[in-house]
Amino acid sequence: MESFKASFAIEVEKMYRKKKAVIILIMSILIIIFVQLITTIIRSNLGIIGTTASGFPITVLAVFSKTILPLFTALVVIDTFTGEFANNTMKIAITKPVSRLKIYTSKLAATGFFILANLIVVMVLSIIVGAVFNIETFTLVGTLQAMAAYLFTFVPIMVIAVVIAFLANVFKSSVTVFFMSIIVFGISQVFGVILTSYSNIFITTSLDWYKLWIASSLPFGEIIRQILYMTAYVLIFFTAGFYKFDKRDL
Repeated sequence: MESFKASFAIEVEKMYRKKKAVIILIMSILIIIFVQLITTIIRSNLGIIGTTASGFPITVLAVFSKTILPLFTALVVIDTFTGEFANNTMKIAITKPVSRLKIYTSKLAATGFFILANLIVVMVLSIIVGAVFNIETFTLVGTLQAMAAYLFTFVPIMVIAVVIAFLANVFKSSVTVFFMSIIVFGISQVFGVILTSYSNIFITTSLDWYKLWIASSLPFGEIIRQILYMTAYVLIFFTAGFYKFDKRDL
């Protein structure tokens, strides 16, 4: 366990040194500003109320979870695996007295830490902005629902990270992995809309998982179904990804 903790700390430090946190913070602020501007325009020009204090963070999440967050998650995973192999820095980690399984899981755990930190930052900023511009509709219950939505979004994004980690250990080029990730993400989005009867089998459908948890009545059947699909994705792609990682030459 100590070796895993040390490997995890090293991975987090690598991400911090590459200033990814600063970039994601800037992009997150831009997303929040964009949503607030659109809301203001709708209010002033169309005479529509717009959104509520709790609805604003949810609107931001709907945009953030399907654009910026998957993009930066892909970049982090690619840099963590393919990038280190390309720069020959992976050799340093693998030659240490730590099993490849612990190295692989620590890299995914560090990615999960990155995802969770991004969600928390956007959540806090969007709740503050939503409360400031919509103070008359602010409620504690609505705020707690918004917080739950952000935290539950962590799960499907992490599943996507596991899938991308598999691609990063199949292809040697970072550019190839990035474009393959975009293609897989795009195909999943399109077929998830077209094949509505089978939409649950496409991983991007689970990006709306948070909506199930903040619904007026919990659809337990649908929640369990999506949990099973996401678990299957993790088991398959984690196993396949680690297999490729373990057999990969330095």
